Amino acid sequence: MTHLIPAPKSTAIRTTTARKYARKSKADRTLDIYAAAWSEFRHFAEDLRRETALPAQPATVIDYLTDLAEHGAKTSTIQVKLAAIAWRHRIENHPDPTTFEDVKAVMAGIRRTLGTAPQKKAPATLKPVRAMIGALPGSLIGHRNRALLLIGYAGAFRRSELVALDVADLRFSDGVLRIVVRRSKADQEARGQIKIVPELKDKALCPVRTLRAWLDEAGIRSGAIFRRVDRHGHVHGRLTAQSVALIVKEAARRAGLDARQFAGHSLRSGFITEASGADEESRHIMAQTGHASEATMRGYIQDAGRGAASAVRAAFGER
Repeated sequence: MTHLIPAPKSTAIRTTTARKYARKSKADRTLDIYAAAWSEFRHFAEDLRRETALPAQPATVIDYLTDLAEHGAKTSTIQVKLAAIAWRHRIENHPDPTTFEDVKAVMAGIRRTLGTAPQKKAPATLKPVRAMIGALPGSLIGHRNRALLLIGYAGAFRRSELVALDVADLRFSDGVLRIVVRRSKADQEARGQIKIVPELKDKALCPVRTLRAWLDEAGIRSGAIFRRVDRHGHVHGRLTAQSVALIVKEAARRAGLDARQFAGHSLRSGFITEASGADEESRHIMAQTGHASEATMRGYIQDAGRGAASAVRAAFGER
């Protein structure tokens, strides 16, 4: 496999042969990992509206490390991602932001505390979701965030599942949206799952209508559903899982809520909390969340669609 290393700004490595040897300074596997980690960090920086990811400001790196730690990343994983940031800056002859004392202090703190029980985030139940939706702007980003929040809540999605969705995974029919989840954390054999999202009476809170509005406004006909939008309103590539947390936190801040209490997982836990509080049957909730063994699923798979739709209506207070 050939790995493309950006041409260094230094004049020390000028020839093709020299660049070939430079590529061999890291193992192929390491280069693959660094490339993926750098791509993730770059998207994170862009989502935060930083001026640039290269060179990155120490504050951006700190925000990234904090987000990783808050969402359960292992210390070893965070250290690899930090090494990838340092490597990219060195190879481009930019000052390495990971050497700043503030960054080192945060990383040291993560090492010391990551093994303790993480602080649970607040579930985004119907009341805060309604407040978040109401505080969003009418811009293209507002359309995207509204659709992401409502679909994430109605489908009880994990962050990784939400950002992995493509247009081809959607089926609109008779007032019901069926969403194919091709693979999830709990579905390592990729059997797939279908999430059911019905149209709701409340148009402002209807996930189906808001998703259609986002796709129409963004001109998305195929490929990734949830994508980055730059400050000029141009639509780019797929969002990352970290982007979901940032969007939830920003929506909470706009709504006057404590953004520190919310994260990407808040939508999923909010759906479960709200539907359970409405006395919806556990099996209907589990039909939407996927919280079931294969043996358990067989007992209600024939009415899983009807049950999931009932759970969504309960979570939105429309029973």
